[in-house]
Amino acid sequence: MTSPWQMLAGNLAVVALFVLAWAHARFWLRGVPGASRAALFGTVMGLGAVSTMLMAAEIAPGRFLDLRLSLVALSAFFGGPLAAAITLVMALTFRVVLGGVVLPAMVTIVAVAAVGLVLRQIVRRGAITPWHALGLGIATAIVPSTSAVVQQAWTMLPNLVPLAVLNTVAIFLAGVIFLQARRFAAERDLLAAALAQSPDYNYIKDQHGRFVAVNERVARLHGFANPTDMIGKTDFDIATPERASALFAAEQSLIAGRETQVELEELLQDETGAERWFTTAKVPLHGANGDMIGIAGVTRDITADRQLRQDLIDSRNTLSYALEEMSDGLAMFDRQGNIILCNDQYRALFPYTSEVRRPGANLRDILQEVVKTGEQLSIPAGHEAAWIEQIIGNLHSECEEEVNLFDGRWLQVRTRPTSEGRTLVVVTDVTRLKNAELALHSAADQLKHLVRTDSLTGLLNRRAFDEAMETEIARSARTAAPMSLLLIDVDRFKAFNDEYGHPAGDDALRLVAKHLRGSLKRPADMAARYGGEEFAAILPDTDEDGAYLVAEAFRRSVADAKLPHRGSERSVLTASVGVATYMPDNLHRSAAEIIQVADEALYSAKAAGRDRVFGTRVAGKQRRYGTHN
Repeated sequence: MTSPWQMLAGNLAVVALFVLAWAHARFWLRGVPGASRAALFGTVMGLGAVSTMLMAAEIAPGRFLDLRLSLVALSAFFGGPLAAAITLVMALTFRVVLGGVVLPAMVTIVAVAAVGLVLRQIVRRGAITPWHALGLGIATAIVPSTSAVVQQAWTMLPNLVPLAVLNTVAIFLAGVIFLQARRFAAERDLLAAALAQSPDYNYIKDQHGRFVAVNERVARLHGFANPTDMIGKTDFDIATPERASALFAAEQSLIAGRETQVELEELLQDETGAERWFTTAKVPLHGANGDMIGIAGVTRDITADRQLRQDLIDSRNTLSYALEEMSDGLAMFDRQGNIILCNDQYRALFPYTSEVRRPGANLRDILQEVVKTGEQLSIPAGHEAAWIEQIIGNLHSECEEEVNLFDGRWLQVRTRPTSEGRTLVVVTDVTRLKNAELALHSAADQLKHLVRTDSLTGLLNRRAFDEAMETEIARSARTAAPMSLLLIDVDRFKAFNDEYGHPAGDDALRLVAKHLRGSLKRPADMAARYGGEEFAAILPDTDEDGAYLVAEAFRRSVADAKLPHRGSERSVLTASVGVATYMPDNLHRSAAEIIQVADEALYSAKAAGRDRVFGTRVAGKQRRYGTHN
């Protein structure tokens, strides 16, 4: 007589058969919708349950021992309500056919399905592990035992022990198998998705060069609508004989171990017919026993990278050409003040320090060499260290400066910081511009002097006199200082011109200007030709006594020159002088007022017989003075 253990061992083989069948079929059914896949799962588990019942051991009339409950529990736990319902219907129906309606057995089957669904609901938010399968097996084993106790079928309990053990073992092992199948399927799905969706051209070949897997990009590149259409083909089916032979030879060397990797850059046509650059990398594939079983290849479109590389080369060549041909010196410094690059012109502009101005040199070392050699003339003596620190501090600031070198050349140094923390320094030789600027300034000064100077006498002209008067009036009023003005007229000058001619008259005016200039002893005193034969002198910080002495010295020097003048009362050229003075107590001053007062004093000198000095204060307390000859 066959023991229950023997019968249940056969049942265990049936359970294993159906579990393994589903585990293998699951990968091929990955594209089936979830509900349909659950229905198929429930059907397979139901067939397994029916098969176990066909091999059940009848231990009493209408009582059978088998492992149907393990398949029902697995269907509910791994398949869900739909799968559980299908398995239940199949199991219950066959149980009725097999032994009639046995309510306890049918209740037990339903209870096991309920246990599976409850446990599924408990763990559905987490990842299912083998421990959950073990728990399901134990729970399933408890249900029939509980049913026997409820029915007080004590004689059944000894037979339920092997049933409980094998149910637990079957469910645990089936759970492990299902979980492994799920993991393998997920990994295969991930690899398949990576292969299909990769932006590169991916493929796998066996040791004979036949394609065993390709992605869509490879298929489209070779004119196939579906990647499966390429399976089994070789390069001889999709490429020219010459190219196919070369590829095959390289791959065979790779498989034979003579090469560890094959890398190749080629100009090929893509799926649109456009020429593009591709790079291909191939690696050998080894089986579990270490034997070479094929190769894996990845081809990548590097057209953009190659163009970028070419653009970089062109840009570098263009930059090198520009650096060589430009007239300016150029240098790039990093954050620490080290030269990154510089052209020959930059070094040539600094003859004494050209050897230290090279990539890698630090600005501080360069400046110390500048100080040592005296290359620049503008370095403040005794403050060389401070000068170096100032230049270094300005390196990362936008600025411009002009540098005067030992050989007379002028350089303009422009500093431009970049957003990356570097600094571009551009040096231009501006010697010609600087010389032109200096010449322009000199010409401007000369022009300014000519505009302010009387061309005949070299004294200030009337316009310059008026400007000087306004300035000095304002200054003396602000400082409460005395100020005097001399107005001078050459006596009988019209008669002199008539007698001796205009050239002689010009000589006479130059003589008077010379004596007037010689009479002014202080740098602040100003002499001007007021108009025709009239002259004027502005005497800042000079009171009436000082003004009189200056005027009298001038009058006497002109007379002592004894320039013949037959039309004059004294037979020599003479001059009359009117003097006006603002004293410190008079702060309400104007140029018109002092000129008027001086003019009145001049009129008095001429009226008194000429060759005289007459003076007076402006407003305030009047004091008149003069000379008599």
